[in-house]
Amino acid sequence: MTIERYATSKPFPFADAVKANGFLFLSGQVSMTAGGEPLHGSVAEQTRRILGSVEETLTRAGASLAQVVRVQVWLSDMKHFAEFNAEYGTWFANGFPARSVTSSTLAFGLDVEIEVQATAS
Repeated sequence: MTIERYATSKPFPFADAVKANGFLFLSGQVSMTAGGEPLHGSVAEQTRRILGSVEETLTRAGASLAQVVRVQVWLSDMKHFAEFNAEYGTWFANGFPARSVTSSTLAFGLDVEIEVQATAS
């Protein structure tokens, strides 16, 4: 089995994605600059930035949002669920992947973290 790692531009010890055995595994992403500075804002804004970054990472690995099969979401508080869902619902034109949502304290005091798995092209 070949494993291909897609390095991150951020100053943290993880890969943006790893391709293995026909799948792409993306590291959890929060709203931040390419240099690793957190970008706060509303839950909708954070979700939009994260999913844009997820889309960019998938593209770099030769895939797209249409190939996402599973999403794991962490919210800082479940009170953000409706606002998160409103933005999230606009990103998957070809149908929604399987998904889990839970709440947790997140890095940098942000409100949303998203991790995805997708089929590799």
